[in-house]
Amino acid sequence: MRSTIVATVLALATLVSVPAFAAPATSGSAPAKTQRAEGEGNKHFPMPAAEFKAKVDARQAKARKHMEEEAAKLPADQARDLRAKFEATIQKVNAEVAKAVADGTVTKDEAKAVRAANPNAHHGKHARKGKGQGRKHPEKK
Repeated sequence: MRSTIVATVLALATLVSVPAFAAPATSGSAPAKTQRAEGEGNKHFPMPAAEFKAKVDARQAKARKHMEEEAAKLPADQARDLRAKFEATIQKVNAEVAKAVADGTVTKDEAKAVRAANPNAHHGKHARKGKGQGRKHPEKK
């Protein structure tokens, strides 16, 4: 008698819990939201122009803050030169941004052009983890 009750409870629990673990029903062969379809590439582009401009402005504000912190440590003439160089770079980047947002959307290639307009940015500098950054490797014997 006891084993029958346990078996019944176990069977009912299995019937209730199995649909919870099943994959959500999707139309066609579309992948779930957390999965990326094969060959789909980067999902960030094309991006709306306003969103791209906001991201660039936020990045520039952060860079300006860091530049001002460095300029505060320098003598007045060097600080003036640093600010002038920074402003020239910002103008180049803003010109590229204006080209990119002209049609209302920004493609990945247009974003790469904006990124290339700033030669002083250190994109991916942390990804190298110290490899090739002036450290000499011992010679093999």
